[in-house]
Amino acid sequence: MRISAYRRRTVRLLLVGILGFGLAACQESLNVGVASVGPPVSVGSSVEQDVERPDIFSVSENALWDGRPSLGGVWVAYPDHSDPERVLITNVETGDSVIGALFRRERDNPGPAIQLSSDAASAIGVLAGNPTEISIVVLRRETIEIAPPELEPEPVADPEAVALGAIVEEVLSDIPVAAPLAETVTPPPRAALVAPIVPETHVDPLPAPAKPFIQIGTFSSEQNAQDLVTILANEGVQAEIRTNASGERTLYRVISGPASSGSERDERLRIIKNLGFTDAFIFG
Repeated sequence: MRISAYRRRTVRLLLVGILGFGLAACQESLNVGVASVGPPVSVGSSVEQDVERPDIFSVSENALWDGRPSLGGVWVAYPDHSDPERVLITNVETGDSVIGALFRRERDNPGPAIQLSSDAASAIGVLAGNPTEISIVVLRRETIEIAPPELEPEPVADPEAVALGAIVEEVLSDIPVAAPLAETVTPPPRAALVAPIVPETHVDPLPAPAKPFIQIGTFSSEQNAQDLVTILANEGVQAEIRTNASGERTLYRVISGPASSGSERDERLRIIKNLGFTDAFIFG
């Protein structure tokens, strides 16, 4: 947009009058045509989450819970998969799901191929003695990238404001600017030039917790207990098996510990419960 000569002369006269009060005041009162800049925008981030991997293992068949209480928390057993895994267990009819462990089952057992623990059956609503179709899908922990938000386009400057801004810059360039007064620098006192002596500090290690162990599950099958130890090792949690004799029956306890600090123990417990073993507890 073109600015008329009359308007240019009017703006010049107005600016000259205002500039009589000083350059500093002029610069504060004639802020014309300046575009604002928004805050910086993050360029994106990533999160870790469980991702279903049916390419590794997936099955949808009838499952059965025989109605008896079982040990070891949330788990399923299937004859055609040898390696223990973390899996998503879903009731196909209701859509209820839970994360648990997948173990291998011997083929000579009668009934549906999939066996449910009592905790797994309760979590997804499977009744005792009632064959129910469920799906089992292997889970893997993967890093998911989050795309950065789209930037808004910069606002287009008003042509008239840009023209007026050019006039202001032209007028300001014709006015001499007084040199600033030299600042008086006071030297620091001599004592301040000497770096203070910081005494060495000794940080004592965190004390070991009073209850450094975690009980994760108890099994009547030593192989199932060993499979759980493998699953935990894949998640970075140390665990071992301890045997308890009860009459003619031997039980296999899977425990983790001892932890060197309370924070280490609590982090292990968090991972264990995320694996589906919500009954895990700490003990001394």
